[in-house]
Amino acid sequence: MSLLFLNLGTTELVIVLPLLAFMFYSLFHAATNTNIPGLHRLIWGLVILAIPVLGSVAYLVMGRKAAKNSVRITMCLHN
Repeated sequence: MSLLFLNLGTTELVIVLPLLAFMFYSLFHAATNTNIPGLHRLIWGLVILAIPVLGSVAYLVMGRKAAKNSVRITMCLHN
């Protein structure tokens, strides 16, 4: 069965929809993460949009870790 106007079958949707959901989750997380400075959020958003799957994986591996480290550094400086 093919969707009207999209030419996507069920198999393609099973592959494409999780990847799109993963990309949008990463993009949303990067945009709303207050632990990352504004310019870095913009750069991560552009990376995720330019290279959807690899950018999302890179953000979840490196971007979240960098945000956690910046929180730890900030907490150490305040104590």
